[in-house]
Amino acid sequence: MKELLSQIIISILEGKDYRPFVLATINKRFVDTACVLLERVYRAKKKDASIDWWLDNLIDKSTNRNESLWFGGLNAKTVHNMMGTTKREVCIELGKENIRSLELLIKQFTSGEVPRMLVSIIFGSDKVELNELESLILVNTLAAMKLSIQGGAWSEVGKKTEKQLLYTIFELLSIKPSQYVLVFEEMKKKGLVENREIDGIVFSDDGKKILQIELKLLGIGNPEIADEALARKVDLFLIDRLTPMMIAEAAKIGVEVIEMRGEGALGKIWEFFDSNNVSAIRPGKVNFAVRVPAILSKYDEELENKKLLRKVKELTR
Repeated sequence: MKELLSQIIISILEGKDYRPFVLATINKRFVDTACVLLERVYRAKKKDASIDWWLDNLIDKSTNRNESLWFGGLNAKTVHNMMGTTKREVCIELGKENIRSLELLIKQFTSGEVPRMLVSIIFGSDKVELNELESLILVNTLAAMKLSIQGGAWSEVGKKTEKQLLYTIFELLSIKPSQYVLVFEEMKKKGLVENREIDGIVFSDDGKKILQIELKLLGIGNPEIADEALARKVDLFLIDRLTPMMIAEAAKIGVEVIEMRGEGALGKIWEFFDSNNVSAIRPGKVNFAVRVPAILSKYDEELENKKLLRKVKELTR
């Protein structure tokens, strides 16, 4: 993940699309996890020829909660939304119900002219063959797993990248460490930061201005995220891309919007800080491929967390 974050941040600062790196990671995790699940199915089928072998060996006996959910064709978010909990017994029971619903569905398939699917799992020189129902359940399992991995990867990248990208920007502009703090989830949960969506705070040289920064690595396809950010009236809103209408709307309410996909984004960020009395060095031509890994090698989340705590104590005296 460390190397991936470096590549993502370099792409963002160069004004390029960072998504291919995330998709490559998702695909790698999907293939690796699919191999594990296929081996589990292969061994369970070889071991048990009973009619309920899938329920007994893959749902009931899974010690890994995610695997138990996937074998039931579900993911944790779906179960929580339906039941308000993701306790193991709830996941197992809901997974079994989902399998039974597939059993009813497959009966409808066999009564008409529809495409049929049969899956063979080859392991070494041996193989097992799944019937139509088992094949459908397997496809459902892989689909549930892919959705889970995909959602987890985007969330993980977002949480980790946003703070480290801000840190990199501050370092590239040589903003003093004493003049900024990065706002972490732990601090938000403890209520130490009023606006729980703020990612960073920068203080002007004279201490009279407290500039709130929000960063969202989302594009034009997520307008609701931008709407919410503008409603919070942060001072600086950094985003991948935004519609011209929303940028104009932001200007009306005094929110500075800088598109990271736009040309010269780092220079525009410098202009924002310079106009708000924050000492920063104007960036020239930057070799991000060289500078970014060197900056990230110094990044210490624990240290940044402690710095935020010190600043909170200082401001609440």
